[in-house]
Amino acid sequence: MKTLSNKHTFYNYQFKWTAVTLANHPDIQGRSVAEALDIHPIMLYRWKQEMREGKLSDNGKETRSKRNLEEAQRKIRKLEAENKRLREENVILKKAERLFPGKK
Repeated sequence: MKTLSNKHTFYNYQFKWTAVTLANHPDIQGRSVAEALDIHPIMLYRWKQEMREGKLSDNGKETRSKRNLEEAQRKIRKLEAENKRLREENVILKKAERLFPGKK
């Protein structure tokens, strides 16, 4: 949580996530969570809605992390395809070596 002035307070992702998780607990009322965390119940409701819609993020860090993960997955698929191609070429070369012994 970071206060810029006496009017605006910005809450980090972890704070919001914890608040929403507590408010979603079946034995805990959202209003009680809001009071305990000294936030307005409407703010907690908005965070719950953002989490349901997948909009609650770690100030862009989550988006960058997701993008990095997708990029890494693309690289892995590319490398796996290349590995498969090289293995197939290796099998062909071994067969050719058996057909033409002594030629290197």
